[in-house]
Amino acid sequence: MSSLTENSSFLSNTLKRRQQKRQEVTKILQEGISSLHLSSLSSSEQQTSEGIYPFFNIDPKSYLLDEGDERSMLEPSSYSNSEFKQTRNILFNWLNSTLSAESIIVRSFEDDLYDGYILGKLIEFYQPNVQLLTDGLPLSEECKKKTLQRVLNYLEMYFNQHNQPILWTSEQIYSRDLIAILHLLLALMRIYNRKIYDELPKTLLLKVVIVRKTNGILQTRIAHERFIDEHDREVINATESSKQDDLIDALFDLAPDKLLNVEKTLLSFVNNHLNRYNIYIKQIDVQDFQDGLNLLYLISHLENTFIILNKYNHKKPITREQSRANLQLAFQLLNEVGTEIEQYCRINDLLSGNQRTLYRLLFQLYLRYNSDSNNLLQSITHLQPVRTNVDSPFL
Repeated sequence: MSSLTENSSFLSNTLKRRQQKRQEVTKILQEGISSLHLSSLSSSEQQTSEGIYPFFNIDPKSYLLDEGDERSMLEPSSYSNSEFKQTRNILFNWLNSTLSAESIIVRSFEDDLYDGYILGKLIEFYQPNVQLLTDGLPLSEECKKKTLQRVLNYLEMYFNQHNQPILWTSEQIYSRDLIAILHLLLALMRIYNRKIYDELPKTLLLKVVIVRKTNGILQTRIAHERFIDEHDREVINATESSKQDDLIDALFDLAPDKLLNVEKTLLSFVNNHLNRYNIYIKQIDVQDFQDGLNLLYLISHLENTFIILNKYNHKKPITREQSRANLQLAFQLLNEVGTEIEQYCRINDLLSGNQRTLYRLLFQLYLRYNSDSNNLLQSITHLQPVRTNVDSPFL
């Protein structure tokens, strides 16, 4: 009996010490934020201030730091920043509209995204052939960490291929670090939906509180974190809009041997899906796609949808305008599933018989719908000029 009482007393004292430590952490953080905030105000503003910055919801667990460890969080006034509010709303709308078919509603970036499951769903929406959630919904802490790590490992590889910086770690995401999560979401939007990304504010610079444990003492300081940069956006837009152009142009101009390999890969990809409609393409020729029919059939099979062409009266297009209408429908369908195809090709170029435009179009479809697309990308990423005597119909 006495042993049971001692154990109960020990447990009670331990819980009290933990609770006291958390209260001390919260108090230190609030006082640090308050002093940093007040120090940035003029003397008149300080006199009208209530003397302490309004309390903010801080999870003390996140700030039980080891010596030398550092954590960061948005400074409370950043939440009232108009650019932040706009960015947050656009991100929420993007996530919820994209994942609505999965009956997923994101209400909190920190609480809903930290385990990687919803992030995995987002990736699988934009890359249907990528399967990251083979174990289903993670319930245990171990499964959540494994799911998050699997998702982030894939993103690290994917972002490296697109020369995108990685401004987060798995530890930060799992500990619900809003700053890291924001960087991750913005990077995903920049890659997967440039159209919506361009609706974001031109710049987003926010105050953050950085907490560091030094000599057993939690020290706080204010810094500025840049989430969106207007100059970077311009560079990215210019780079991305020409990236595929440069790659396809390099294949045509510098590497005809690799172009033949790409043609074989794309031809196999197209025929595998068009065979359902008893359609066989002998070679990648823009004439086979100018009227939009084969492109619509291809999209229909890729997305497992049924397109009623009679509704548009262009099942057998005769005029250029009928072909244009079919191509516009195809582009619209691609946009609806998250492939901003106008970034890489234009309808007028297809109608004019531009062979390179067709390659850019099919290349984008292959990257989105083929699980082996990374192998093709790696094989043609570093192109060297070659000399050849082989005649090519595309050069």
